[in-house]
Amino acid sequence: PNTYVLDRESNVGYVNFENDSSVVNGISKVFPVFFFLVAALVTMTTMTRMVEEQRTQTGTLKAIGYSNSAIVWKFISYAGAAAILGCIVGFFGGSWLFPWVIWKAYGMLYGFAPIIYTLDWSLFAISLAVSLLCSVGVTYLTCRAELRLMPAELMRPKAPKEGKRVFLERIPLIWKRLSFMVKISLRNVFRYTKRLIMMVLGIGGCTALLITGFGIRDSIANIASDQFDNIMTYDFAIVFDDSMDTAAQKEFQTDTAEILSSCVFVCDDTLEVSTREGVKTVNVIATDDPNISTLINMSMDGQKLAYPEDGSVAISDKLARLANISVGDVIHVQIDDTHEADLPVSAIFKNFVYHYMIMTPATYESVYGNSCSYEAALADSALEDTHSVAASLLDDYGASNVSVTSDIKDRVSNMMSSLNLVIFVIIFCAGALAFVVLFNLSNINVTERIREIATIKVLGFYAPEVGAYVFRENLVLTFLGSLAGIPMGIWLHSFVMGQLSFDMVSFLVVIKPVSYVLAIAMTFAFAFCVDLFMRPKLNKINMVESLKAIE
Repeated sequence: PNTYVLDRESNVGYVNFENDSSVVNGISKVFPVFFFLVAALVTMTTMTRMVEEQRTQTGTLKAIGYSNSAIVWKFISYAGAAAILGCIVGFFGGSWLFPWVIWKAYGMLYGFAPIIYTLDWSLFAISLAVSLLCSVGVTYLTCRAELRLMPAELMRPKAPKEGKRVFLERIPLIWKRLSFMVKISLRNVFRYTKRLIMMVLGIGGCTALLITGFGIRDSIANIASDQFDNIMTYDFAIVFDDSMDTAAQKEFQTDTAEILSSCVFVCDDTLEVSTREGVKTVNVIATDDPNISTLINMSMDGQKLAYPEDGSVAISDKLARLANISVGDVIHVQIDDTHEADLPVSAIFKNFVYHYMIMTPATYESVYGNSCSYEAALADSALEDTHSVAASLLDDYGASNVSVTSDIKDRVSNMMSSLNLVIFVIIFCAGALAFVVLFNLSNINVTERIREIATIKVLGFYAPEVGAYVFRENLVLTFLGSLAGIPMGIWLHSFVMGQLSFDMVSFLVVIKPVSYVLAIAMTFAFAFCVDLFMRPKLNKINMVESLKAIE
């Protein structure tokens, strides 16, 4: 008798769960780093602004005899305490919340045991070190630069940035057609270079995260329909107890003509191929029926591929990538423990689920050493109730097993849909980060220019005009940041998809146009929300501020 040892890797549930876990693993290699970079950018901007805001108090402390180290410690202790507290809350809260959400999402599909939490203390140490470096390090460098000045100079506010000409001024045809307020906004955008860079990088990073999140959804959401509606288009895979000769095949096709619109008998088998990710099991399909092209669509980049001739094979694209095979190369296969073969590859076709190798019966006979045994068939049905057709094939027409393609499609769809919650978490976090970046930098912008804003209020600007004066610049910077985020998002999405390692599933790496629109629209929505939050602060600015002499 034949003996089979089926380990955990042979269990569909375990394999599917491992594949799903690899998605989270791939995302976890990239997204935390990107989030941390954007958060570090916000932290550095905030602490730099805080030190510069309190330069008058710093000058006073220095004038009455406090040492430089004591003054620096005042700021460092605040920055360090905030970094440590934020890191503790973020680490323990994140280590509980995100695993819980992801486990709940997968639990609905797999129904595994309750989650067991573990803490990665090395990750905590790295997070704390980077947090302290971004906050305390920047604070120390900024304080050291400020404390080089004399107390009398420190006690005076910093002189405002000088105005700059912009590139558009050199194009009179455009510049003369702009209104006065638009000209001022454009000049102010490029006047504060540091704020411009921070806003573009921060908003661009958040837009990139949103594009990546939507792109992951686009790349994995339609795998089932792409595979079973466009490539493997048959409705049933039928298995018989005994091999069907030509006469038996014709009889079966005639008898089932009322329930099956087409039926192609195939010889199916498996073999193994060594790849850079280990040994992969490949499904072999062999037939000489020309109607196979109506049930299996072999194509690549929209081009229909010819069925392989005798002595050559066609393989699926992921198998070709894993084995580093191109058209015209030879693929080395393992038939069993004692038999191997080298097969020329005449075609590589697009495929998303499982690994396939297609050949003619003559090639099959030369590889396996025996003639094709037609114990399986692929079929289509014109009837809508595929399950009743499957039952009829089992009860009335001698089939020993019938696999309904729609069931496999649903199983793959459910596996992919469980990732929607994970992607939603990514998009939500990216959106929250975008809001924090915009709010923080907008607040700094208003604080830096409080005397300027008070002055234009004295000159008679109404509240909506004051808001437009300030926030028009934010919208321009949001637009520039969104544009910068598009190429970053494309690269990040491509990198993340490259990290997703499914054993028998490949993805179509694509970002739909609507995803770009949604990512940019969400970024602008956060910008408008920040506008609404900041308008009351503009209304509270005292106009007397503009009349006070700095001295």
